[in-house]
Amino acid sequence: MAAKHADPTLATNQVVTTGLTDPEAAAMPPTAPEVSAVAPASTPAAAPAPASATPGDAMYPPEGPEPEGTNEAFTQQMAQEATAKGANAPGVEAEEHVWEGRYSVRNFLGRLLLVSLLTVGWIALVSTTWDNDHPVSKFLAIVWGAAMGIVWLLLLSRIIQARVGHHYQLTNRRLFVATGVFRRRRDQLELLRIKDVFLRQTFSQRWLSLGTVVVVSDSKDLPTFYLAGVSDPQHVMDLVWHCSRAEREGKTVQVENV
Repeated sequence: MAAKHADPTLATNQVVTTGLTDPEAAAMPPTAPEVSAVAPASTPAAAPAPASATPGDAMYPPEGPEPEGTNEAFTQQMAQEATAKGANAPGVEAEEHVWEGRYSVRNFLGRLLLVSLLTVGWIALVSTTWDNDHPVSKFLAIVWGAAMGIVWLLLLSRIIQARVGHHYQLTNRRLFVATGVFRRRRDQLELLRIKDVFLRQTFSQRWLSLGTVVVVSDSKDLPTFYLAGVSDPQHVMDLVWHCSRAEREGKTVQVENV
């Protein structure tokens, strides 16, 4: 077989590339191979980091737009929209005030007249007997005056309790009845549940245009509502009845349209 001879061109290239002879190259420590500056075609290049990303807050960079929810103006706008949606929620849309009333003071007109007459009689007794030396008359005037003071206090407290402790409100959808002074109770009745409305009046109340409007409903918890001592009760009764009829007919028309 023919002996293989080394390529002189390759040897020359190696000597030129390293620039060192074999003894010098053996004395040098081994070095790591140089990494090619061009990446292989099969290795994907790493994606560059976004310029807006910051180590502290990568989601909301300071130089970017302010996110919704942190702006005070945006928060106020959302609150206003929520309030508007609540005002237009189902069941209270287009609810309007129709009538408002309280227990009329004219219901105490007879008692006020009676107590006033007794007070005038006490004043006449004091003016005629106080200068006399009759101890019985003076004692009677003192007792009568103390009694009249108590009666006036009781009557005035009763008027205040009746006036402040009874409040009625009618809308085109509901009827509200609030009772009590210190312990307040407020009941409501949907006009759709009203079955009947009628009026109660005494002989004196008819002359004074006073009365009690009774509202009967199909509610099991509170089947009867009393609007006691209202002025012009005939007008109030008509208002309640017409509003309930209009609400019932309006709901019927909506259901038929659906």
